Amino acid sequence: MLHTPAACPLGRRSFVGYLAGLLACPSASVAGNPTAYPTEVAGIRLPVTPLCMKSYELCRSAAPAFLVNHSLRTYVFGALYVSHEGQRFDAETAFVAAMLHDIGLLKEFSTPQTPFEIDGANRAESLVRESGGAPVEANKVWQAIALHDMRAIISQHQSPEATLVAAGAGADVGGPEENIVSAATVRSVVAALPRLQFKERFIALLTDHCVRKPGAQRATWLEGFCRVHSTVPASATEQAILAAPFDE
Repeated sequence: MLHTPAACPLGRRSFVGYLAGLLACPSASVAGNPTAYPTEVAGIRLPVTPLCMKSYELCRSAAPAFLVNHSLRTYVFGALYVSHEGQRFDAETAFVAAMLHDIGLLKEFSTPQTPFEIDGANRAESLVRESGGAPVEANKVWQAIALHDMRAIISQHQSPEATLVAAGAGADVGGPEENIVSAATVRSVVAALPRLQFKERFIALLTDHCVRKPGAQRATWLEGFCRVHSTVPASATEQAILAAPFDE
C-alpha cells in the first residue's frame, strides 16, 4: 500500500557518490494521497490523531521512503511484541515515538556533536509540546526515542511505549522472534509497508551519519560502526543488518 518508488540508480561512482545516490531516494508518499498511512496492518490498528499525522508528515517530508516505512513497521512490530507481553500502551505516544525515532540521522535534524538518538528525541519532544501535548507525553516520547537502541532491559524499565519502540526497531533491523511474530505476519507487514532495499540504504544512512559526526556516538549502539566507517569495511552492526531474515 505504501511507498514503492523505483530504485535509485547507482551506476559507477565514488563511495561518496554511491552514498549520495542511496540517500537521494524520493521521500515517501502513497499513491493519490501523500499524507496517508495504513490504518491497520497485520491486525494492528495505527492511530490517526492530529499529533500522529503531524509526526508522520514531519518524517515523510524529510526522510527517504525506506526510513518512513521502517518507522511505520517499527510501530507495528513493537505493538505486536508489547501485546504479546500483555502490556497496555498509549497508541498516540508510541506512534509518535516510533515515527520519529530515527530522524536524528537526517542532516535536517542533526546537531554537530549530539548522538542521533538525542537529536531525534529533542525534535520529537518539541513537536509534542508545540502541538499542545501534555508534558508527561512529551517526556515519554523523548525517553522512548533516546533509549530505543540501548540494551532491552533499559527500555523495559521505562514505559510500555519505550519497550514498543525498542522492540519494534530491533525486530525490523535484526528480524523478529518467530515465537512472537509468525512468518505469515512478517510477510503481511512487509507487503503493506515494503522494505525498499532497507538493508543497503540503512547502512548507507548510518555511514553518512558517522562520516559527518565521527565522535558523536561514543558509548552507544553505533559506536563500533562509526569507528570503522570512514571507509566501508564490514562491522558487527553491518553484518547483523545484512544477516536479517529479509530479502532486502
